[in-house]
Amino acid sequence: MNFFILILFLCYFIFLFALHFLSRDDFILLRKDVSLDSLFNIAFVMVPLSLLFSRLLFVITNPSGNFLNPLYFLLFPYFPGLSLVGGVLGTSIFLFFAFKFKKMPIERLLDLFALSFLSCMPIGVIGYFLLSGANFNSLQVLFTIFSYIFLFIFFSFFLLPRFLKGRVGEGSMSIIFIIAFSIISIMTKLFAGKFSLGIENIFLVLTLVISVTFFVSKEKLISKIKFLNKK
Repeated sequence: MNFFILILFLCYFIFLFALHFLSRDDFILLRKDVSLDSLFNIAFVMVPLSLLFSRLLFVITNPSGNFLNPLYFLLFPYFPGLSLVGGVLGTSIFLFFAFKFKKMPIERLLDLFALSFLSCMPIGVIGYFLLSGANFNSLQVLFTIFSYIFLFIFFSFFLLPRFLKGRVGEGSMSIIFIIAFSIISIMTKLFAGKFSLGIENIFLVLTLVISVTFFVSKEKLISKIKFLNKK
């Protein structure tokens, strides 16, 4: 339990450091008068909510009378059970409405939060597998770890420089992250033989379809493909 809490704190520290690093000198945020204090206030509120969303989806997908006890529901370190899917999707929805309510640049901030979250994912995944006693020779474990490491490198060294130069549209990085997260989660479940028509898996598939559709529409990929074909 103590190690689990330490992993969560370490991930949160990495997330905050990355968020500070990415947003402190961002010209767009400075022009929009978005302060670091306001971002960190949202980040602090985000933590208990993300845990709540994670716990709720886990309870929904794993119903038990024990969860009717508030202490059993809240004390997740002693009574384990969190859904990363619920945390990511629930937090994404919260951030969207929080930025909209605060009249902040939604798409740009979602991109920065997505990359900041991705920066702690490799450590979080490795820590989770270590604490759960997973077999590091299994295809599921290796695929998950290396997928998030590759995704972090791809975002940091390929997408981020283009994003800062305006070559990647605002909001695209967060959508790509959700698409990649959905694919990795689905593939991980397939490798583990746990992919079924459960609520969590339905959420993943719907999220993947909606995200891909939105990305294609946003980037006008169909029009670009038709234009290339005409050439």
